[in-house]
This record gives sequence, C-alpha cells and structure tokens, in this order.
Amino acid sequence: MYENNKARLLRAEDYSLLTGRGSFVDDIHMDRMAQAVFVRSPIAHARIKSIDTEPAQKAGAILILTAKDLPFIEKRLAARYWHPSIRKVLPTFLAVDVVRYVGEAVALVVAEDRYRAEDLAELIEVDYEPMEAVAKAGQGVSPGSEPLHSEWPGNVAAQFRHSIGDADVALGRSARRMERRFYFHRQGGMPLETRGCVANYDHAQEALTIWTSTQTHYAVRANLAEILQLPEQSVRVRAESVGGGFGAKSRPYHEEVLISYASRLIGRPVKWIEDRLEHMQATTQSRGIETALELGYDDSGRVEALRGRLVVDIGAYVFTSGIITAEVAAAHCCGPYKIPNVAVDVFCVGTNKTPLATCRGAGQPEATFPLECLLDLIAADVGISAAEIRDRNIVRPQDMPYDPSISYGGSKGIFESGDFPAMIQRAMLTSGYHEKVEQGPRGERIAWGMACGLEATGLINFETARVRVDGSGVVHVDCGLTSQGQGQVTALRDICAETLGVSPRYVVVRLGDTDLLGFGRGTFASRGAVMGGNAVAGAAAKVRRKILAGAAQLLQCVPEMLNISDGLVVRADGTATALSLRDIAQACQPNGLLFSGDVAALEDTYVFDNKNTVTMALSVHAAKVAVDERTGGCSVVDYVVVHDAGRMLVPKVVEGQIVGGAAEGIGCTLFSEFVHDEEGQLLTGSLADYLLISAPETPEIRIDHLETKATTNPLGIRGVGEGGTIAAPPAIVNAVRRAIGPREVELQEQLFRLPLRPDNVLRALGQFQDS
Repeated sequence: MYENNKARLLRAEDYSLLTGRGSFVDDIHMDRMAQAVFVRSPIAHARIKSIDTEPAQKAGAILILTAKDLPFIEKRLAARYWHPSIRKVLPTFLAVDVVRYVGEAVALVVAEDRYRAEDLAELIEVDYEPMEAVAKAGQGVSPGSEPLHSEWPGNVAAQFRHSIGDADVALGRSARRMERRFYFHRQGGMPLETRGCVANYDHAQEALTIWTSTQTHYAVRANLAEILQLPEQSVRVRAESVGGGFGAKSRPYHEEVLISYASRLIGRPVKWIEDRLEHMQATTQSRGIETALELGYDDSGRVEALRGRLVVDIGAYVFTSGIITAEVAAAHCCGPYKIPNVAVDVFCVGTNKTPLATCRGAGQPEATFPLECLLDLIAADVGISAAEIRDRNIVRPQDMPYDPSISYGGSKGIFESGDFPAMIQRAMLTSGYHEKVEQGPRGERIAWGMACGLEATGLINFETARVRVDGSGVVHVDCGLTSQGQGQVTALRDICAETLGVSPRYVVVRLGDTDLLGFGRGTFASRGAVMGGNAVAGAAAKVRRKILAGAAQLLQCVPEMLNISDGLVVRADGTATALSLRDIAQACQPNGLLFSGDVAALEDTYVFDNKNTVTMALSVHAAKVAVDERTGGCSVVDYVVVHDAGRMLVPKVVEGQIVGGAAEGIGCTLFSEFVHDEEGQLLTGSLADYLLISAPETPEIRIDHLETKATTNPLGIRGVGEGGTIAAPPAIVNAVRRAIGPREVELQEQLFRLPLRPDNVLRALGQFQDS
C-alpha cells in the first residue's frame, strides 16, 4: 500500500512553491525594519586614500559602517578544512586599505527603505588610487609581476601535486603520447534568488535571528556566534525557502555578519537583498581553470600514464571553499579509468577578480572535460571507436573495490560497486549512438559525442535527523539539511514513511532552521539524500523499535511478533490488531499506559556518520549536436544520460535532478562565461551579457538508469545533484569535433575553450580571421 500511495503523491514542496506560499528571504517583513546597501569598489585594484561618509550621514542615514567601525575587523570567516599548501589570505569584512576586485565591499549604509539607502550610498565619496590589475592567471605568475598579497610570492596562493606511480618514467616508455591544452572559463551558479538576509537582534534576550539564503545554515551560525561573540544557542539561522544555490551559497558570507552587527547596533531588524549586478560581481565565481594534459598509451589505446598542469584562477583572496575546486579537479583527473601512473601539478594563482569557490560539480566538470576529449582523440589515433577506448580503460566490476586515489577535504572515495562497462553499452543502445557524420535539413553537420562523468557524493561526514510521533499520530521529521529545490522534503518524507510503515501523507518534514537540531551541516556536494536520508532512516528505525516495543507491552507479546502497516500495528501474519500509531503515541504521553516518566513522546535522534567515505556515482552522456558551418553555431538536437543513482528513492525527483543538471551542463558548454577586460572589469554583468540556457536551447533529455546499490551507506543511495552537469561539456565538444572532422592541433584546440563560442568554432574550421 505504501508504494501505491507514494506513486500517487506529488512532491511535498510543490504546492507552497507553485501557489506563491514559499517563504524566501525577501518575503520577510518586520515592524521597524531598515534596509541596507553596500558600497562596492568600481575598480579592480586600488588603494583607498579616504572614505567620506559625512554627506550621507547628514542626508539621513541610520547607520554607516566602514572597516574602522568594526571591532572584529581582524577576524576572518572560519572554514572546516584548508589544504596544507594554502597560503591563507582571506578578505576582511569591509576593505581596509586596498580593494582587489570589482565588487569588493567598502562600506555599509542602512536607511529607512531600500530607495533611500541606494541614494545615500551614492553620496559616500571614496578616493581610490588605481593600481595595476592582474586580470589573467598567466599574467599573475609572469616575472616581475607585483603580488596581490605579500604572502603570495609570484601570486601563487597554493601549489601541490597529485601523483600515483611514476608518470614521467611511464610516459617515456609509452609507444604513443598526446597532449592538448584546455580552458574552462569562469562561470557561476546564477540561482534565481540572489543572496540576501534579514537579521533581527533582540537586546532583551541577547539573541540573534537571521533569515538568509544559504545552503549551510549551521556554518553561518557558527561564524556569527564566533565573530559577534554570542553563544551558539543564542543564534538562530533560518533558511526555509531558498531559490537555488548550485554551490554559490554553500558557505558563509561577510554580508551575514555585517547585517547582523548592524541590527545589533541600531536595535532594529535590517534587510539586505543582493541585486543581480551585485550578485555577479560579489558572489563567488567558479571554474576558471587552464589545463595542459598529456596521456601516454600503447598501440591498442590502453592509457599508461597521465601528466597534467592545472592553473586555477583563484581570484583576489582564498575564500572558505576556493581551494577545494582545485583539489577535486586534480583528484578526479583519471575519471572512472585505470591509469596507473599520474602526476598533476596544481597552481592556484591570484588575480584581481571575485574570489573563486564551488559551483555545481566543483572541479569534477573541469577534470572530466580534458580527459574525455583527449580519449576521443586517442581513439581516432589508434583507429577504434569512442566507446571502445573507454571500455578498454574503464574500471570493471571484477576490479572492485578499486581505489582511484580520490581524496580531498578529509574524505576518500572508493569504487565499491557498479558496472561501468554496462553503462557505456546502455548509453549507446538507448541513444542510437554512432560515429557517422550526417547532414541536416539546412546543411548542418550532425554528429554524436559521448563522455563518462564521475561524481563524488555524500561529501563531509555527519548529518542529524530527529523523528517524533505526536499524540495525533502525525510523524514529524527534523533534519540538518537545507532545500534549494532538489526535493529533499519529498525524499526524506518517503524514507521516514517507508521505515516506519506509515503513509507519507502523515509525515511532516522541516529543514533549514538551526533551532530544530543542535548540529547539522546543510545541503551541498550531492550529500542530501546520502547523508540526510540515512540520518532520517536511522532515527525512524529507532522510533519504530519503540513503537513495536510499546505495542508488544500493550498486547502482551514480544515485538518480533508485530509489524506496522499503513500506520496500524499488525501481527507478523498480517492480521490486524486494535492499535494504531496514534494509540501508541498517546500511551507514551503523560497519564498514558506506557509513560515511564522519562519518555514524553515517541521520539529519537540519529547522527549518520559516513566515516569520511565518499560515495561514487557514474553517468554516461551521449549528445547529438548540429554544427552550422556558416555561423559556427552549435545546437544540441538529442541528449541521453545513463545514470547510476544507486537506490532511487523518488524516481521523479532523481530524474528531475539529472535533467536540470544536464541542461545546466549544456549551458556551461555553449553559453555561460564571466568575461573581464585587461583592467579586471566585469564585462558580463547582466543576464543580457552572461548567457544562460533557456527552454528553446534545451533538447529533450532522455534518461536511462542502471541501478547498483551503494555499499557505503545503509540505504544504498548514490547522490545525483551534480552528475547531470559533469560529463556534458566533453560529450558536446566531442560531437562538434567529430562533426567538423580532423583538424590541425592549433585549430582543434579552439574547440577546447569553454564556452564553445561560435567564433571559436569558426576558428577551428579555419573560417575566422582575428582582426
């Protein structure tokens, strides 16, 4: 009955969102609430000679803050993990003496409303002395260049090597070698809801409540408590409806601290909502990696060695999660393949740009793109198909458990189960993949491309859930996750319902509030189902045992003789009893037959610990792309994803995540790019210039599944939030390269610059002349 009920139920989140009843940050309105605006630098690199706030103060500002007004200016946002090679230079809450990127906050203005705050911000006069800007990562390491920070000699913020075996020796022995250069330009998550927060400091209670658009509300709480010197239990962070995150909101930001401090100073609630230009300038960006990759292989196409050099544009500062993108890109350099000898050197280089941090995939698309493109070139070199080159190198079921030397952030990934070769075969059959070049109705050249994408899921150990049955028999689930639209509420509802044996209709799930539980992490790195799902299952299992123990006491039998079905206690043979979940819950309350004085309700908490083990998932993408040789335009006309999500909790939610990820991956490949000029100015500061994929550019995305349950967690789940994005770029680029045919190396490399702009396609065709 449970499965039938689940099939009929819609997503739990949809009604409130579709009817406009979601509670986003900008929906929060409070009595006497003031509004804040940040004054941000219009120059990428400059000394601050002076800041004159007097005109704005005289014109009626409630509060103006600059760096000199902050007693905590020497403090920095804390992070869970730092790579040992990092030379930490974190930004201050407001710029002190120097600004280092366009959009860096210089001052905060609080006024009665947003309109006045904007006008007053214009009255603040900042005298800047421009300095030479470092606009490109390669420029930053050039001889004689002045470092952005004294701690970064040569502008190198971090440098490390990922190695397996001896790549140099193995390359020297390889019968064949191939090397290419790849560029994955800067992009961002670009959620529909920009960042924002509303802070309300209660002086009577000495307590702070903040509503904020974040993926990591517990980290926000920890930072606010530390910097503002408050007990953690006096800080409540609420992130109830979050309009998308995609990694851009997976860390605390300075604005949350400053808005909270402003509320404490003026004794009133304060709201700040980021506008789109501000978001594009000041919210962390991602990607920004140049890769030189060389593979050594034998005459049959088996790869023997990999050597790479990654230059990561880290931006003006090391942000709290900036280094992890570089680590992930290096660790995932082999993808799902057996490559015995590896050497990848990573250089994180400073530039006068917005700090780098995570975005959907966080280093995995950046690692997958060069490897999968190079594999196609090797296949052509040895005269085999793209599918065959992958089949000859991929990790096979009999190799598992297989250690791919994937480790970062204190976690380690193992290929513990799965059938990767079968996924390749299924992708070919489902898509109809072939390697012939076809001609479209308007003369386009059409071809297929494929790629495998390895996804690390369930990152960062520990997540908490509590399950409670109230006196009416309704089940309440609290979890330390947040939800940015991925369907966590639905998935957790169904896990709890299945574990307890009740209808999902009677399960209520709450997320995104630090007052629900003492500890939690949040939702990022494809961890929601793996970590939160197993936490809920663990808590529900403990409550189930209590229910059956109580029922057994009332029925004078042993718990093993009982079961729960659709909220009713039944005997093991399926015959009914007179007890329901409501009856047991009431019996556990004061004056109830089962109340023992220390049990006020059917309730329990469970913390799931994944032992720092990353759960790996694979997807195989096949893209059919039409190339217009006259314009260089590329359009995806068919797209197939074969994905192993382990046990699929809610198939519609899983497929929605895959489709959304693939659409975003197509957009990353063909459209989206942050462009800066030689002075570090952002040239794509609006959605008219920073292109996002829309419905007309999105093909029908067909999905097939190969389900092998993960052994890394009790539910057998593999995360799915990023897998749709990771393999899209190489699948599309491989199709375009096949469509336009063999080219010289220099022309070929024009296709290895993302996004795949029409002018670069024309350059690859030899039909575009630079002026």
